[in-house]
Amino acid sequence: MALNNYASQGASVAFGTSGLTGKITSIGSVEQTRDALDITDLSISAGEPRRFIPADIYDPGTFDVEFLYSAAQALPNIAAVAETITITWPKATTSGSAATFAGTGFIASRGTAEAAPGELMKMTVSVQWDGETAPAYSAGS
Repeated sequence: MALNNYASQGASVAFGTSGLTGKITSIGSVEQTRDALDITDLSISAGEPRRFIPADIYDPGTFDVEFLYSAAQALPNIAAVAETITITWPKATTSGSAATFAGTGFIASRGTAEAAPGELMKMTVSVQWDGETAPAYSAGS
């Protein structure tokens, strides 16, 4: 059985303003969270579960991008303003377009390249979606 629709080769991240580029080796999953508000009151009997409701707002999330590092390239700009960022996944073999996840965000953290004998140098940046343009998922068609 072929796994063509599950392969990650061809995935990319585009930074609209800064034009941050590099040979990407991995794109972490976008982790979004929504708080659970505790509404447990004194009328609940011992042995019963606490009660929760979902918060009205959510954290738009973060994700990491790891890429190969060359000493000839500049470090990603940690002081850059928010910009449009688009994650594009490989197009499924039966699709006409690829799935995307796009919104506005900024680099929240960066590290210098790691170096070890016999290893390629790699660098990781963490991206924070800013919520101004909430990241939106568009399925491939």
